[in-house]
Amino acid sequence: MTTAARRAQLARVLPFLRWWPLVSRSTLKDDLLAGFTGAMIVLPQGVAFATIAGLPPQYGLYAAMVPAIVAALFGSSWHLVSGPTTAISIALYAAIHHLAEPGTPQYIGLVLTLTLQVGIFQLALGLARMGALVNFISHTVVIGFTTGAAVLIAASQIRSFFGIDIPRGVPFYEILHQFFVQLDHINPWVTGVGAVTLAAGMLTRRYWKKFPYMIAAMLAGGVAAYALNTLIGQAETGIKTVGALPAGLPPLSLPDFSFAALKKTFGPALVITMLALTEAVSIARAIAVRSEQRIDGNQEFIGQGLSNIVGAFFSGYASSGSFNRSGVNYEAGARTPLATIFASIFLVLILLIVAPLAAYLPNAAMAGILFLVAWGLIDFHHIASIWKTSRSESAILWVTVIGTLMNLEAGIVAGVLLSLLLYLNRTSRPGIEPLVPAVDASGHHFVEARGKPECPQLRILRINGSAYFGAVDHIQSTLQAIDAENPRQKSVLVVSLGMNFIDVAGAEMFAQEARRRRRMGGGLYFYRMKSTPYELLRKGGYVGDIGEGAFFEVKTNPTEALYWTLDPNVCRTCKTRIFANCKSGHLPDGDRRLRLMLAADGSEMAAAPRELAIALASQLGVTLDVAGVVTHAEQADAVAARLAAIRVAGVAADVSCELITRQGNDLAHEIHAAAMQANTQLLVIGRRVMPDTAKELGPVAQRILATAPCHVLVVTPDAHLWQRRILVPFDGSDAAMAAYDLAGQLAKPAQLPVTLFSVSDRKGNLPQAIDDAAQLAIATLKLEGIAGELMVRQARIADGILAAAEETQADLIVLYRHTRGGLSRKLLGSVSEEVIRRARIPVLLVGAATKTADDQIG
Repeated sequence: MTTAARRAQLARVLPFLRWWPLVSRSTLKDDLLAGFTGAMIVLPQGVAFATIAGLPPQYGLYAAMVPAIVAALFGSSWHLVSGPTTAISIALYAAIHHLAEPGTPQYIGLVLTLTLQVGIFQLALGLARMGALVNFISHTVVIGFTTGAAVLIAASQIRSFFGIDIPRGVPFYEILHQFFVQLDHINPWVTGVGAVTLAAGMLTRRYWKKFPYMIAAMLAGGVAAYALNTLIGQAETGIKTVGALPAGLPPLSLPDFSFAALKKTFGPALVITMLALTEAVSIARAIAVRSEQRIDGNQEFIGQGLSNIVGAFFSGYASSGSFNRSGVNYEAGARTPLATIFASIFLVLILLIVAPLAAYLPNAAMAGILFLVAWGLIDFHHIASIWKTSRSESAILWVTVIGTLMNLEAGIVAGVLLSLLLYLNRTSRPGIEPLVPAVDASGHHFVEARGKPECPQLRILRINGSAYFGAVDHIQSTLQAIDAENPRQKSVLVVSLGMNFIDVAGAEMFAQEARRRRRMGGGLYFYRMKSTPYELLRKGGYVGDIGEGAFFEVKTNPTEALYWTLDPNVCRTCKTRIFANCKSGHLPDGDRRLRLMLAADGSEMAAAPRELAIALASQLGVTLDVAGVVTHAEQADAVAARLAAIRVAGVAADVSCELITRQGNDLAHEIHAAAMQANTQLLVIGRRVMPDTAKELGPVAQRILATAPCHVLVVTPDAHLWQRRILVPFDGSDAAMAAYDLAGQLAKPAQLPVTLFSVSDRKGNLPQAIDDAAQLAIATLKLEGIAGELMVRQARIADGILAAAEETQADLIVLYRHTRGGLSRKLLGSVSEEVIRRARIPVLLVGAATKTADDQIG
């Protein structure tokens, strides 16, 4: 074991070794002054608290000597001062006074026995590492308890400050009542001494910061009282002092170990144990808020336990952290726990040497000093912050304050219980918010869905809280409510980074929900689940119930994987398209997605292309881009009106239209530019009916077919959306396969049959390669639920295609083109133009210009 490790292990047993190296000449000076101030403060308090507890006065001072030293050495707080307290004194008296006559040896023996038991209980809790219990005391409760205790400290000094007769130990409200009832009995001489003390302390703290303001206040109050008593007489002024104290060290004592005594004090010891620990740790944390020191609850339990065990053998009664003396200790500039040790030593010296001088310390001066301490304990900054930021925290604050004013221990308990209830209520309803993928985040990040479109099939939720038994009902209700909001959202992706914990109830709920969604045809998935909740799901076998592939790690793209589980029929008509895959060229079933454009020229042949384009966009569930070209400025209004009319017609058919207006004299060039701008895959144009004697298409149609960067659908004036059959010339080439593939996409929504047409040689034979490719294509179509057939004819190419279309009653011909030989070369030029020119049905030219089907992007 290394030297550092041995030191760390030794420091756990002897915690004072952690702060001992920090002791220096500077800290010693500060601790000596703070210790002297603390010793002066404890003089009247010790006597008063012992009286409240039903013990001889000196026992209150004994409880502030040896027990305070032990607690300082073995506790974790550097500023907590242990000793007799109001709450412990009152609780002790209430527990023992009916068992023996207060002040008698029997009574003292029972008190010492109870003190020993309290120490043993506290030590056991500390060794059992139960210090985490103090974590349930929230910061707001500490601030509220501090505020309430500060008010109680000030209220308890009203009698001494104003010189009126208020019984000790009466409740806060009775103190106020007695004060107002006795306003006419206020002693001006006593109040004057208290006011001088207050003024001296405030002025010293403001203008002479290096000198301890409390000592200055004591001296000023003592001199003022001495002067008034000398000039006027104590009988007239009524200024009372602490009085002479009995001198001597705390004598050794022995608790009553009889079974009867142990039995009688066992129950009260448990109650006082929890009260003392709550007080001590609350006060330590309250001081730590200002000192920014970390408090170890377990070590504080051990320190308090040892102090009471040792105190029981040195004539001390049950002690705990003191708000009065801890506040004074910190405000007086204490740097280390040596201040508490010095205070105990000074207290012994005072008792041995200068105890009679306490007769000159007026009670009013002590009250003035405690007023200053009480004011300093109230954290106005945090109170204002809590009031502005949180209603629930404000409720906890004021319940604690009011409860503390009514009953010190009840105030802490009320604050802790309310904070726990509000915490349980808050955690039982974890925040669940819908999300959508962030723009340009590659599916790794999500943002709030407020005001943004969501996927109609996949709900993305973020759960900000743990899925434990208290929150199960809320989470499950939220997940099931999705069914009513949108029945098509059968799948749910939970972004679970904010879910720190899952218990068995939560795991069962998620497994049940996953099974339910699978029966619906969807699933339950998790993204970025932390290791702790995942391990519980894995060890409990819940991962198998939910699905091994339902968990996505950080920096993966869950939407990319889940896209392929969606219903392609919904995706085909979906217009939100929030995932990256939605903008790709494929639907979840692998079919390609088309981007459609209508070239609206306003001619007499425009009606059929417009109606067919709108019908096709509706059938495919895609947006229709509508391009209009303004060749002359005076045409702008007419073109705008024409495009607007098409949009209206689209809206009537539930088709979204995007209008694109181009300006230029070259109509074909502008149509080409519009198609490039919209990234079009299929361009719909119209053509005039050509006379039988015509040998070629019009020049604009020829140029569009030659330059368009996409497929081109040529529509005749009397054409309509195909409803019977699609004909595809086929020779087994890559271009033919592209045409067949696109024909399958167009046939699938209406389940139209597809005929593959091939031309045989002069002997009526079809090459085996073409036949094999055709049969494979037909089989693939059948897998998609589409009927397919192969037609082979010996004929001139163009005549054969047109004859096959008429024979099969096809209402769409899908042609292909590329630059290789054979039939394809003919289709590239005269054959394709002849078919388009002579056909009375729409003709789709696939792979026009530079783009092929493999280049499509959505």
